[in-house]
Amino acid sequence: MGKGAWAGLFMAVAVSVSTIAQAHFLSVDPKPPKAGDVFGFNRYDYANNNPVINIDPDGRYACGSDSKATCTQINGFVNTLHTAMGNLDPKSAAYSKLSAVSAHIGTLGDNNGVTLTAGSLGKNIIAQANSATMMTVDVKQAGSAAAMFKQYNPGMSSSKLTRAFGAEAVAHEGQHQLDFQNPAIGYPTDRSTEHTTEMNAYRTEIGVAQGLGVSNDLYAPGASAQDINARVNNAANTSTQYFCQSNGC
Repeated sequence: MGKGAWAGLFMAVAVSVSTIAQAHFLSVDPKPPKAGDVFGFNRYDYANNNPVINIDPDGRYACGSDSKATCTQINGFVNTLHTAMGNLDPKSAAYSKLSAVSAHIGTLGDNNGVTLTAGSLGKNIIAQANSATMMTVDVKQAGSAAAMFKQYNPGMSSSKLTRAFGAEAVAHEGQHQLDFQNPAIGYPTDRSTEHTTEMNAYRTEIGVAQGLGVSNDLYAPGASAQDINARVNNAANTSTQYFCQSNGC
């Protein structure tokens, strides 16, 4: 954000913002309002009229964090997902799955209806699909997960490894969102459907690790397909069991 040529005004990437009396845009927000977004219909408001809690890095969406650094980290996870996909064989199944999630999530400010917001989640939970278009991301958990696997990735910096684990989680939850929109799967209500969507999500997540050459609890460069499949199935079983305990299936 740079200061404008006239007093009291600052230039955001997309629009001008007034700092006099009230913080609001002097031109309309380029992001159109969505159904259910009561703030979006005021085309001049900034960060949902709550600049203490929210920030709007480029005049296109409100990030649910009071830290611009946090929003930058989330965007870094998404960009790392796109990078991992680009490193895969375009003819591979991993590329196909990751490409679908990449297209679904999109890029910052593309107004595709998908929102990634910062939030605090449970231990070891980096991201969570709240709906088919809303995802919560806990950047602190990504750092914690990366630290646990640093010894298995000695050639990768902590920051790059954090982005890798964040990208894996976003890919996993993005696959859930695609499954939510799939009439053949939808929102899981029983053990079978939950296991199906978890298998899909873990297989998509592995695509990020493959594309970046990262070792985690599911994948390591050079691991056999049999070993990887067994780990994916075990992880899906564990997630399904947790889901059923919480939802009574």
